[in-house]
Amino acid sequence: MTTSASVRFVGHATTVIELGGVRIATDPLLRTTLGPLERHGAPPEERWFDDLDAVLVSHGHPDHFDPWSLARTAGRGAVVVPRGLGRAAARAVDGEVVEVVAGERFAIGRVEVEVVPARHWITPGTPRAQPIGYLLRAPGSPSVYFAGDTGWFPGLDLLAGRVDLALLPVWTWGPHLGPGHLGPRSAAALLGRLGATGAVPIHWGTLYPRRLSRVWDRPLRQPGLRFAGHASLLAPAADVRVLQPGASAAFAIAPLVVAPAAVPLGGRLDR
Repeated sequence: MTTSASVRFVGHATTVIELGGVRIATDPLLRTTLGPLERHGAPPEERWFDDLDAVLVSHGHPDHFDPWSLARTAGRGAVVVPRGLGRAAARAVDGEVVEVVAGERFAIGRVEVEVVPARHWITPGTPRAQPIGYLLRAPGSPSVYFAGDTGWFPGLDLLAGRVDLALLPVWTWGPHLGPGHLGPRSAAALLGRLGATGAVPIHWGTLYPRRLSRVWDRPLRQPGLRFAGHASLLAPAADVRVLQPGASAAFAIAPLVVAPAAVPLGGRLDR
């Protein structure tokens, strides 16, 4: 049976995923500026975040964990953060905040969420929250992997054969890639290793140093297309959609797996 999942690429690592009748946002960032960075592409619309069932946060860097944006997107759903960010998140939202670590599983409606490891740095002076990603699965639906922000490491191979649709970071927020990130080619290589049949490049085309785009815009404009080009060679069977900020796409995919039962998200997680 072929079913669908839809993804809106709001920009940077912010997406809205619809899967198994559940709406989930990732790493919400609604700001038009962030320090020396300015936002490019379609400005976020708060209506895109209506009726969320949960918000998933990958790590504590300010381009991924922004309390101001959390307060405007959390709605009635729970906010899930890496262990160590719970107190800061609770100051921003009125609803439930749940801290998790890699290896835990919980349910949001019909969707099972598995917390998976990521490899990224922790900025000195910020909460000691280990970066993570999330694997979303629902019975009869495609599995969706939100990588957050990560470089390649051997643990990612444990996801091979378990991902239908991969939301993979392909750049950073400036003109240079830097350590602890996937680039267009390494993300495409990971896509091939995962065996995913669909992909959306994220973490590109949104944040860039103020005014630099007037003289050098290739690192802002090209990473998504470069990822697609590499994927055509390294993961030729994958349906890659390069979405501009604000755009959405639906993927009709024959799911690889059926999600087992999980602990419902609510109150306290059974660990």
